[in-house]
Amino acid sequence: MRLLALLFLLPTQVFSQTSVLFIGNSYIYSNDLPNMLRQLSLSLGEEMTSASSAPGGYRFTQHASYEPTLNAITSQPWDFVVLQEQSQLGALPPEITGTDAGAAALVDAIEANHECTYPVFYMTWGRENGDALNCEDFPFMCTYAGMQQGLYDNYVALAETNDGFVAPVGEAWRVVRDSHPEIALYVSDGSHPSVAGTYLAANVFHCTLFGTSTVASTYTAGLDAAVAATLRTIASNTVLNATTTWNMDVPNGTDAYFTGTSSTAPNTITYHHPGAGTHAWTCSNGQTSTEANATFTFSAPGTYTFTHVYDDPCGNTDTATWELTITTVGVAETADAVRSIRGEQRTLVVTPDASDVAITIHDVRGAIVSERGLRAATEVIDLEPGPYTWTIDQRDGSRVSGTCIIP
Repeated sequence: MRLLALLFLLPTQVFSQTSVLFIGNSYIYSNDLPNMLRQLSLSLGEEMTSASSAPGGYRFTQHASYEPTLNAITSQPWDFVVLQEQSQLGALPPEITGTDAGAAALVDAIEANHECTYPVFYMTWGRENGDALNCEDFPFMCTYAGMQQGLYDNYVALAETNDGFVAPVGEAWRVVRDSHPEIALYVSDGSHPSVAGTYLAANVFHCTLFGTSTVASTYTAGLDAAVAATLRTIASNTVLNATTTWNMDVPNGTDAYFTGTSSTAPNTITYHHPGAGTHAWTCSNGQTSTEANATFTFSAPGTYTFTHVYDDPCGNTDTATWELTITTVGVAETADAVRSIRGEQRTLVVTPDASDVAITIHDVRGAIVSERGLRAATEVIDLEPGPYTWTIDQRDGSRVSGTCIIP
């Protein structure tokens, strides 16, 4: 497979413009999609600059550690970053492809660079006659319709999970195939876009990024005027008649939920948030904070309610509320089969009274961080600082639980 990496900047204008970074592969550099989008947008009075990192066949997991892509992300505060998965992987179950993890890593890098950047997930299209390579293992990939449905489902889910937009090029592609089969969207390989296919994609992107129709554009990319008009209408209707489906009603950069916790003393917890905006934290014990990283101290057991109101630099506001239960301050309660459980520096120390018991430890979000059987000797379990819930399964089938804060 030919490997072609494109990393270019269009000429900088002296007035305010929308900036777009494209991350993907040949579906971006075929027919120069970024430049076609720029020409289309210019015809409608919208100025745009762009850059691309698009090595042939690249997938999200590769881009997430690819230095030219990471350098492009950090090169400026982008308005939008377009993310396109490898065309076959985008349709396959994400649990076997790494698509979800790769997308999350890229979005983390994007938001770390500029909190107000919107990720835009480029929904591609099914192969003209299905994907013969993956047909045997995944029968839905045997046909265009099945592959397209897989792309639709996965890209919508990616946008919802990562607070991004969907650019539904694949959905507009389906409408053109169904209603105007005479318009050739593919080149001879049945995969890559013809000029008409890229023009359709450019129109979808304009509608997604600017939220306006392209029907009035006079730019045709050299296509027959009637064909170009048809593609503009289909693209505009596909995007603008279903903005909620494409997650275009969700502001980016406003998640108020904390991203991590730590503790520097047995009776304290610090909640961390990366946002550069303004913060208002409150705890039901009366403590408040306006810091990005807010520390709270507990003097008695109980269930505490926290609220974090976050105003991001983009002008959006979000509120998150959650609870933390402290069963004992300093040392957690013990179970019949466990002599003691205590939190020490970055560890949980468990001294069982007998063997054949098991402990499961969950973090504050409910994820299992440790699960093991306990021996007669003292167990030392390494944990990051923060609050945890533990559950002991005893030999008689009963279960006891408690919480502790690891300093």
